[in-house]
Parts: sequence; C-alpha cells; structure tokens
Amino acid sequence: MKAFVLIFVIISAIFASNVEKIEAQLFSTIAHGLVHKRVINVCVDDPSLKGAGKYFENMKIVSCGKADVVFTLHDKSIMKKCKTSLIFSTSYYLFEHSPMIVGAFFWQKGRPNIIFRKKQLKHLGINLPKDLMMYTD
Repeated sequence: MKAFVLIFVIISAIFASNVEKIEAQLFSTIAHGLVHKRVINVCVDDPSLKGAGKYFENMKIVSCGKADVVFTLHDKSIMKKCKTSLIFSTSYYLFEHSPMIVGAFFWQKGRPNIIFRKKQLKHLGINLPKDLMMYTD
C-alpha cells in the first residue's frame, strides 16, 4: 500500500511539473506576441501560475507598476492599479465581462484554450505574429 501511495505521489509531481512547463511556454509565447522585446516584464496576479514562473523564458516577474503585461485571474481592479493596458486574463469569465482585457488563457475539458480580442488589439496597435492570429475572435 505504501508503495502505491509513493508511486502516485511521484507521478502526480511529474505531471504537475509538466503542466507548469507547458503553461510557462504558452505564456511566454503570448507575452512575446504582445510585446516585442527580448525580455518582458510581467506581473502574475494568479496564484496558480506562481509555480510556472520558474520556467518563464525571457520574462521577468515584476510588480504591477513595472509590468509590460499583466496575467490576472479575477481582479477587475488590476486595470486601475497597473500602468499597462496589456491585461491578459487566466479566466474566461473575466475576459467575457471586461472589454479592456486583451485575451485569455484557460483550461477547458483538460485542454488549454487561448483567445485574443481583435478589437482591443487593434485599439492598442498590436499586430500578433501569424502563429497567434488564429486565436483572435
């Protein structure tokens, strides 16, 4: 029985690590698609992404006031706190109810989903790379 529990814990840890790496790669791709800089300052206002932060490539986690892009879960007031207008949600509900949010990344039925708001991107003068254009609404 102890061996089964140990194996389960090890498999869970490996899976969690892989999910964090995948999320980090996706967020890196999203951030670099929005901001065309080598190293991007990001604010992560989503507790579930704190683990993925260690895998971010060419992204530096900073406070909200210094961020180029903000990844948030559910805080509409973050738009007033931060200096950037590049707010990316990790909740479809927030994306749906906040027209100023540029896009969203969320899990649905075990699959990652990405969506960008074309109207907001145009308003901000952002041209996404071709590989991300298929995710615009």
